[in-house]
Amino acid sequence: MTQLPSDTPTADLSETTLDTLFAVDWAARLGETGLDTLANDGFLLIDDCFVAPALYALQAESGFIDYRLANLTAGRHARDIRGDRIRWLDETCPYGLAYLRAIERLANWFNATLFTGIRHCEAHYACYPAGFGYQWHTDNPQGRDERVLSAVFYLNDDWHAADGGELVLIDAYGGTQTCQPQANRLLVFNSDLRHQVNITQRTRYSIATWLRRDVAVV
Repeated sequence: MTQLPSDTPTADLSETTLDTLFAVDWAARLGETGLDTLANDGFLLIDDCFVAPALYALQAESGFIDYRLANLTAGRHARDIRGDRIRWLDETCPYGLAYLRAIERLANWFNATLFTGIRHCEAHYACYPAGFGYQWHTDNPQGRDERVLSAVFYLNDDWHAADGGELVLIDAYGGTQTCQPQANRLLVFNSDLRHQVNITQRTRYSIATWLRRDVAVV
């Protein structure tokens, strides 16, 4: 992963400073076109999402944390179904938390414009080793509806088609959409849409994020 450049802020900076680093004017950036795309197609793709130093900080942080094997339901592990290792964002991930606050500001904009009813967001770093993926699923299993929107932010430089690891989803019209996990790309989609992560041929990093309608558990 990318080393933190010398001009990137360090983790002891204030929340205000980090929020400035991750500042995005979502309304100006996406506008009515972005809202229409999400509302009609069920997904929205945003390239060059953050300024370069913010991306570098997330890349560095993702490479120096401990990951654990992700669970399926009831604490089960099944590497043939889901092969990622994860780390939930907490106080040891200051850049990750700054990213999450930026997504919360995006959620506030969705609430004001699309009336999505989002009440909180959660996220974790995800690392897929080469040879693994995640089979077809939705982010609201077994009839649940707490997750309104899902978002994935990608951290991988110089990603090529031969590297695999694409996220494939079925859009609101039943069409198949494929997203390459290229660095600084944010994919937002309806959490009820079926999707999968294709087998990756190299280590693949991202931040998986959910915008939820239920009350956060403290």
